[in-house]
Amino acid sequence: MKERTLDRRAEITGRLATMQRLELVIVQFEEVKRLIVIGRIPQLRLALILLDSAVELIMHRMVEAELRHERFHFDQLKQLRRLESWRHSGTPIQRQFATSGPSSDQLATEIQRLAPMVTPTAKRKKIDRVFGDKIDFLVERHLLPAEVAPALKKLHDYRNETYHRDQHRVEVLHPAVVIYFDIACTVLDHYNPGSIIVGPFGPELSRFRDGSSGHDDPFDLPHRAAGQLRQDIGLDLATVREALVAHLLERLEDIESGLGYIEENSMNRMRPGDAIRWMQVDDDDVEAIFDDAVFRSRDYPLTMADVASWIARATAMENMNDKHALFAEFAALEDAFEAMERQVSKAVWDIDEQANMR
Repeated sequence: MKERTLDRRAEITGRLATMQRLELVIVQFEEVKRLIVIGRIPQLRLALILLDSAVELIMHRMVEAELRHERFHFDQLKQLRRLESWRHSGTPIQRQFATSGPSSDQLATEIQRLAPMVTPTAKRKKIDRVFGDKIDFLVERHLLPAEVAPALKKLHDYRNETYHRDQHRVEVLHPAVVIYFDIACTVLDHYNPGSIIVGPFGPELSRFRDGSSGHDDPFDLPHRAAGQLRQDIGLDLATVREALVAHLLERLEDIESGLGYIEENSMNRMRPGDAIRWMQVDDDDVEAIFDDAVFRSRDYPLTMADVASWIARATAMENMNDKHALFAEFAALEDAFEAMERQVSKAVWDIDEQANMR
């Protein structure tokens, strides 16, 4: 009887812990809603950080639960590999113990059978440490839809910029936060707590209970919360799309005009298309730096055709109606041109600085 009571207490404690863990992320979602409504840059920055934290927390729990299913085979494989190692390099007692069981061939066969059934230790450590690897693992296990991966990774980069490096993408911060909120709801919708969620419910969770038919399925609470939270904010795709496209086109036009400015004001006699080539010259390539013929003979990855292509792709985003594809393309374009954008901006600044010093 005492043992049964202890088991029951442990079960109740586990269910309460599940409720509290869900409550942690729901409260973050609710706070993000309040910050989005305020809409100022400081509040939006905090919203981005809170969303990223909530998403990573949910994904950590999803990964943890998935790896828990492998525990038996993982421990078994670990023990077999230890025995295999002891046979070759163990102490005398370890070698004696290791050789008292199955043959080396049987051991190797069993290791070969179990290895594909578990996630290797090195990969587990990387998943635990790296945000993008968590996403890839969950997509690979069909626990998250693949279409959210590019946007999640890019938005996490935004969070790192604002949190670690004091860099804030002011022009697109509001649409980025709204998109992240919508994607975070998708992550929450795919979250399975793994056990029944029992009360007492705090006010943040209570509003998602469904007592309309006299039946409340506590397993479904994260999914109902995700649906309602998504409705609370609402993603105005047309407005978001317009903001993202305008932002990209403005930056790309700055790159294009900056390259023209470099060609017009360079001490070297530059031809059209030389500026973008010059941005890609390696500092150690002395021949290309001092010999125009060599410089123009080099094969560099980017040309003005790429700039035109980026502008065309940004313009084509005006016709995209899939929210995940829209932000994935936005992220891909940023990744494609940001390094060049930084180099052009620095070169233009250097030219202006030299002119001011004369």
